[in-house]
Parts: sequence; structure tokens; C-alpha cells
Amino acid sequence: MNLPTRLSFLFGSEEYVSLRRQLVFLREWLLNHQVPQNQVHTICSGSLGEGVAYPKSDDDVMIYRTDIRVVKTYREATQRGDLLMVPSEYSPGYCLLLDAKGSYPDNYIQNINGISFLSSLLMKESYVGEGMSIHGPCHSGNYGPEEYDFAHCIPCFDWPDVANDWILRNRSNDWPSCEIVENIIQNGCHVVPVGDSTSPHGNHEWRMSFSVGERTLMHSFNHVQFLVYNLLRLTLKTNYRKDCS
Repeated sequence: MNLPTRLSFLFGSEEYVSLRRQLVFLREWLLNHQVPQNQVHTICSGSLGEGVAYPKSDDDVMIYRTDIRVVKTYREATQRGDLLMVPSEYSPGYCLLLDAKGSYPDNYIQNINGISFLSSLLMKESYVGEGMSIHGPCHSGNYGPEEYDFAHCIPCFDWPDVANDWILRNRSNDWPSCEIVENIIQNGCHVVPVGDSTSPHGNHEWRMSFSVGERTLMHSFNHVQFLVYNLLRLTLKTNYRKDCS
């Protein structure tokens, strides 16, 4: 058995990966539209959303409410529940969320220098259910026979300034294409409830997540690129576990 065949056996054939991705999109659509005007939506990210299936692969599910969003300026804060992004002074890619409309109960709020911010730690702890544990920004638990990581996140439909360099960087091989880049920018990002452990406000910061954009990039790979990428990722994870043990 040659290497490409072995890798396809491990990570999935081109047809199998395509089928898994279609099933993931179908499941997302069913979950998000099974109830009229459903305000809770899900996104499958990690290996699950990428169409990968191998032992110990990460099955991540992002959960967000459609009536809550992050905005970049006060002028955009026109809806109840809007949160103003305040970029971290200490760590790029992290931010505080200012309660722009005073919509959140005190048990979710942390007062910093007289300003009310939505605390990532307090929000995350409020979602912990029986049999679940906190792992980074996620709650780990079982859904039927499968184990998943659930991340309660908040969408930001504007591209964050801290990531502008990614838009402007030189792409000598024309990848990703202008169309893919534009699609990723239009989808913005999400913020997930975990802060920088070295920051004085780490318990209340939120991290910017580009999981949806990463999934779009993964789906743009041809099958050989897909196999090589996953081989490198599996090698890295295996060696990292050995180093930590």
C-alpha cells in the first residue's frame, strides 16, 4: 500500500471527505432551522467541520445566539445585547467586551475602572452542566456516544483591525484566492470565552476565533494538500503529547 493510499485510509478518501462535509453542513442547517426563528445557532469546527475522521480527532461545536453580537464602535451598538469590542492592551487577538446597552445581569459583569464588561469566566461558568468540564474556552461533554467540545461564542460581523495584516499580506502563489479572502472577511470572526493567562484581566478577556475562516481555507485544499496537512498536524499532536508526558 503506497503512502497516498495509506493516508486516504487514515484521513478519508476524497469522496468520503466530501460526503462528511456535506453531512456536517446538512446537520448545521437542520439544527439552525428546525425551530422557526431559532435564536441559537451552531457551527461545526475543528476536525468535525473540516471533514476529518480519525481516532482522537477534535469534534468542536461553536454555539451562539443570533440576538447578541460584538461591534467595533459605539455608533454600531444599536441593538439590545450589543457588546463593544475593546482590544486588549496586553495581548493581540484578545479583547474585553463592554456592555454597551447595560443589558446583562450583574452576575455576568466585571467592573474594571468603573466600566462594565461581560466576563468570559463568569459566562463560561454559567454554562457548565452536569458531567461537563471546562477546557480552555470550551465545555467538554458527551452528546450521545460521542464526546464534543462546546464553545459558547459571540459573533462579530466586522473584520477585527488586529487581523488586517492577513488581508494585506503578499500571496505569491495566489492562494487563497481573492474570492476566498473576501468570503472570509465578510463572515468576520467570533469571540470565545478565554483570556490570556498573563494578562491582568485574563479572567474576563475574550479571544478572537477565526474557526469559520479556517474551515473555509481547509475546504479550498485539494485532496493531496488535505492529506499532507493532516499528516503534519497528527505528527505535531503526537510529538506534543510525548513531550508533555
